[in-house]
Amino acid sequence: MRCFIAFFAHESNSFSPIPTDLSSFEEIGLYKPAMGDPADHLPLLKGAIDFYREAQKRGHTAIVGTCALAQPSAPCRRKDYEYLRDTILSELKAAAPVDMVFLMMHGAMMAQGYDDCEGDMLARVRQILGPDIPVGVLLDLHGNITEAMIRNATALIPCKEYPHTDFADRAKELYDLIEQAAKGSISPVISFFRIPALGLFHTTHSPMREFVDTMMAQEQEEGILSVSLAHGFPWADFKDTGACMMVITDNQKDKGDKIAEKLGREFFALKEQAVPHTLTPQELIPALKNVKDGTVVIADMADNPGGGAGSDSTFILDALIRGGIKNALIGFLWDPVGLNIAFAAGKGATLPMRIGGKIGPFSGPPLDLEVTVKELRSQAGQPHISDGTWCNLGRTAILETHGIEIVLNEIRQQPFRPEAFIAAGADPWSKRVVVVKSSFHFYAGFADKAAEVLFVDSPGTLNGDATTRPYKHITRPIWPLDPVEL
Repeated sequence: MRCFIAFFAHESNSFSPIPTDLSSFEEIGLYKPAMGDPADHLPLLKGAIDFYREAQKRGHTAIVGTCALAQPSAPCRRKDYEYLRDTILSELKAAAPVDMVFLMMHGAMMAQGYDDCEGDMLARVRQILGPDIPVGVLLDLHGNITEAMIRNATALIPCKEYPHTDFADRAKELYDLIEQAAKGSISPVISFFRIPALGLFHTTHSPMREFVDTMMAQEQEEGILSVSLAHGFPWADFKDTGACMMVITDNQKDKGDKIAEKLGREFFALKEQAVPHTLTPQELIPALKNVKDGTVVIADMADNPGGGAGSDSTFILDALIRGGIKNALIGFLWDPVGLNIAFAAGKGATLPMRIGGKIGPFSGPPLDLEVTVKELRSQAGQPHISDGTWCNLGRTAILETHGIEIVLNEIRQQPFRPEAFIAAGADPWSKRVVVVKSSFHFYAGFADKAAEVLFVDSPGTLNGDATTRPYKHITRPIWPLDPVEL
């Protein structure tokens, strides 16, 4: 069998101050077919790697198109979205005839003039293929699902876990489903139930852990091919922002509709219990003093570059300095200018430096500090949480001030695992406090060894208070902006 595979993803934050253009995708690295055999460029395939590996295992012919990913930021510049979209569409036309198509997209991509990039892309894919060739789409669970996506895909499957540790499992599940559809042994039908709710819901903790287990148990029922909860991406401002349940059945639409509605209502009922407890920066210092011995890991949730934040806010750093907290590590602060200064000064230099607060008001005020350059690395990286592929961090610098080590880096990215700090030259487990600029993806790599994990919500770009976001286009009513009964 012949399959076409491509990867085109961006989590677009309507409120992010950071623009997105072609260079944003090139920064992480593009795979293009002209580069040659995809087997020689596996890290550049990113999320498409699992589809490629499945095709290889099954003896299928895999035609891999462009694979492009940008770090979360503002909606993409129109001409660059259209260029990448049309490039992939041209590659699909050139690959014809194919028996199956596999795309990995995010589910929350926006561009200038396009509120629903996934829906736009899939409609054009369907125009090329006609109605019969099955199209499978792997999504991030923080996607906002639209009717255009459902209408033009054979199957949409988001990951089930947050942190997203299960992409490989979901890719295999989707590949199985689409292969069976291509052979005519099943007829997938998508049932969809919209849930008017916004939020971040950690699947490692109760009650979400039990809810995900319930979804997976439901998939064992005859005729049920897939059950998924899309949590939605709350920082996308358009009419379809929000959560939804999706159930894919083997031509049993009525049954799928009933299950989707039942589970959707169950999730809506537990949503308030599922929102993580957070501290303010001011509450953090006394909380730290009550933690037992060991390394305390603190999530700077509102400054997570994985959601479109600048990753240079100073709220928690300032609280640590004012609170006299020492033997601490914080990272990564995205500060290319600071990196240039640190590299020019050299390792061991002590100098005044303005830290953070550069991207905008959600970054807080800059801090003027005297720092010592402890370590410089010309290239650092870390394994991705989902498949272990290497993610570049660019240059890094460790600056020490007030007993706190600050890690600056060049490529805006959250720390997924301790290896990220180690690659920069820091030892996280020798510290009393480690602050990670991440909402929750760090958890899979840090939680087991941490004495405690604390979640802090500051006034940053990804502040958890939805009422502070200047929504203009979101469909109302929606929780927690409005009282909603479902």
